Amino acid sequence: MSNETTIPNHPEEDLIHHQPEWFRKALAEAGEDRFVTSEGSRVHYRFWPARQKNRPGLVFVHGNGAHARWFDFIAPLLTADYNVASMDLPGMGDSEWRTDYTRETYAHAIAAVAFDADLGPKPVIVGHSFGGFVTHITGGLYGHRLGGIMLCDFRVCPAERAMEWFLNDPPRRATRIYPDFETALGRFRLAPLQDCANRFILDYIGRHSLIEVKKGDNRGRGPAEESGWTWKFDPFAFEGLAMGSDHGNIYTTMPCKVAGIYGAESKDYDPETIAYMKEARPGTPVFTIPHAQHHIMLDQPLAFASAVHALMSTWEAEGALAATEAEKVCTAAE
Repeated sequence: MSNETTIPNHPEEDLIHHQPEWFRKALAEAGEDRFVTSEGSRVHYRFWPARQKNRPGLVFVHGNGAHARWFDFIAPLLTADYNVASMDLPGMGDSEWRTDYTRETYAHAIAAVAFDADLGPKPVIVGHSFGGFVTHITGGLYGHRLGGIMLCDFRVCPAERAMEWFLNDPPRRATRIYPDFETALGRFRLAPLQDCANRFILDYIGRHSLIEVKKGDNRGRGPAEESGWTWKFDPFAFEGLAMGSDHGNIYTTMPCKVAGIYGAESKDYDPETIAYMKEARPGTPVFTIPHAQHHIMLDQPLAFASAVHALMSTWEAEGALAATEAEKVCTAAE
């Protein structure tokens, strides 16, 4: 995600610039790039196979303006037990841009990846922020075919407290084109703004957030008058995008497992909403990761991966990730 506004960082001595060993080992387990078509447009995702055969799987869904490679260092931490995919939502990363976007557009794309990526009979969707929103919609539409969904720093509100993130935004503008890669990379910021001590992670995802454009390209939805580098997301993807006020009903009737993971220091951690989510679905795990802000996987990557693994292990033990006997019969008949 990029933003032109600056934000105070940790003192320089508190920042971690070097790549720790676990991070380097994770990146060495490179994902395979794949594409699938959803509603006529190509959707890009990355895939890491489990080290054992016939294992369940999950797909990570990034937030607003981000991309699949935000999970390049998370996915390999899970492949000892699970197949893992990480996708670019339509209009972001290396997925194609569209002329129209709806919450269902994103949900269908998520489902296309989940059912294409060798993730087992009942894949799990893990969505962060905006990705949590569209993961929630995916669960409402496809929950009967999913093992579960994990909502990461996305709050589910009842109808009377429903929020629209985009409908009242000012008109969107084309993304800025920077003269060279280093200048563009220097403008990389998290959105919403927060500091992050793990500078080595920001350096990595920032480098994968940019694309080179030539004079005359219309990557920013307008002919470029100069060449250079710009952000990979479609700046008009959210123009007029409606979130809806039915999230509470979708949540309570979701026909698959649900969990909520929040940063303990996140501005999106709202005790009132969390209490509603626990009450609306009794027994649903809703919990926080200590010392994490909104971007949980950047602030506390190892704890985040451990939380996802623990939920996957629990749901697998409960049989939620395996096909029912009726589903096995239907699959055999097909």
